[in-house]
Amino acid sequence: MTNSTPSFWQRLKTWWQQRHTPATPPVTVQDGVWIEQRGNGHYRLGLASDALTQIGDISFADLPVMVDDELLANDDILEVESDKAVENFKTPYAGTVTQVNEALVADPSAISPKHQADNWILDLQVA
Repeated sequence: MTNSTPSFWQRLKTWWQQRHTPATPPVTVQDGVWIEQRGNGHYRLGLASDALTQIGDISFADLPVMVDDELLANDDILEVESDKAVENFKTPYAGTVTQVNEALVADPSAISPKHQADNWILDLQVA
């Protein structure tokens, strides 16, 4: 068994890959809502796959927020109705809504636990 040190080119390649690999944003889940930190107090909130699996097929979605709305922590951000239940999802942070996903309301059947990134609800700027 030999212990070989990496060549200059192998070290250079490793260094290059580490510097040029985009960092994945940290995502956490709280009460059925995933939270993606996007930098400078900017967050994207969406429906977590686990919550969607428990709810079942969604037949109706109501998005009670609009762009520029000021939200407090635990304000309702989305209400969904399925064959199993009606569920309200809340924001974990206070802030200003900068963007909303109107497609959730237009076509609630498109909400899928398989495509969690597409299930975003809103973007929030936290002060």
